[in-house]
Amino acid sequence: MNPFLFTALVLLGVGATLNYFLGVKKNRWLGKRMSTQAENILQPRDTEYVNIGGAIGYHIKYKLREPWKEAKGTFTFFPRHSLLYMPISLLIGSSDRFYLNLFTDRRLAGEGHIIEQQHLRKAKIDGFEEMETEEVERGGKTFTLAWRHADLRDALHRTLQAMPEPETLVHFTCFDENKAFFLFLRPKNGNIERNLEAFMVQCAEYFR
Repeated sequence: MNPFLFTALVLLGVGATLNYFLGVKKNRWLGKRMSTQAENILQPRDTEYVNIGGAIGYHIKYKLREPWKEAKGTFTFFPRHSLLYMPISLLIGSSDRFYLNLFTDRRLAGEGHIIEQQHLRKAKIDGFEEMETEEVERGGKTFTLAWRHADLRDALHRTLQAMPEPETLVHFTCFDENKAFFLFLRPKNGNIERNLEAFMVQCAEYFR
């Protein structure tokens, strides 16, 4: 074998191994950070975490106190541990992500959404074309507000304005039929605390 090729393969192997351990360590740290922040804010009575593929992320399930029933969500992480897959992930726009579904027994005023404009097509909202909509600029991004079953325009504006870090917000939903709320963030360095805290405060505004 060509000695230069052999050396390159050895260096690639060493680099991939080192990157794997560093990437796994970082993603586990991010998972710990997000879960700590989520528990501090949601104050669950019981918690359940299910690992997804090692360093890929976690499914979470929290039992909550009134006025909430439970929260279900997912943390997923950029594949920092995979040296070969990282370039592909960058090309397709992969990032750390935080998803949370929050359930209540309270009646909600209607259905409302705050959606990052670039995420609008992926959101796949049923009956979106029948909803009232408005575009709003916040934190250097364009968001689409959408609502039906009630005039939630002012409430959605207040919710968006209440988000301390709008640059990480992708999608907020109040869904009256399921008595549920949804939050999708692309956190920076695992920081979900400020937007999650604002989310929990704002949700109460949609109670009927």
